[in-house]
Amino acid sequence: MESLSELLVRELADLRRFCALIEEERKVLTGAQADRLPDIANAKASLAAQLSRLEAQREALLVKSGHGKGRAGVEAWLDSMPKSGTEQRHHWNELLELANHARAGNETNGRLINLLLKQNQEALSVLVSGGGESIYGADGQPRTLASGKRSFGAV
Repeated sequence: MESLSELLVRELADLRRFCALIEEERKVLTGAQADRLPDIANAKASLAAQLSRLEAQREALLVKSGHGKGRAGVEAWLDSMPKSGTEQRHHWNELLELANHARAGNETNGRLINLLLKQNQEALSVLVSGGGESIYGADGQPRTLASGKRSFGAV
């Protein structure tokens, strides 16, 4: 079984990759490259599951070593280390910072997705209703206009 120090390094590496995926997702969302979203979502889900497993392993190691769970347990573990534990403390602080960055980035991307969905729904509403008379039918073809009106392509 790996040590808490080794586990913290692995967790930090995976969290860095997760943050990079969130940034990539934001670029895709703002760059009209929606076809890449499913791959990014799958990668994010896989990394999120891996991060959860690593957190559970960290919690188990903390309890096994006589420390509590969560932040308090990690802080107790770090406090119990000699001065050589400064590297682990740095890793822990970076992990906390990246976790906050990931949460904020994920929330921002969620708001962006909701905004894009709203815009798409509004555009569809205009195309389907056309201000009272439907422009397009369910089959996607232009509807014929009422008598006396000419379509744009008619002379």
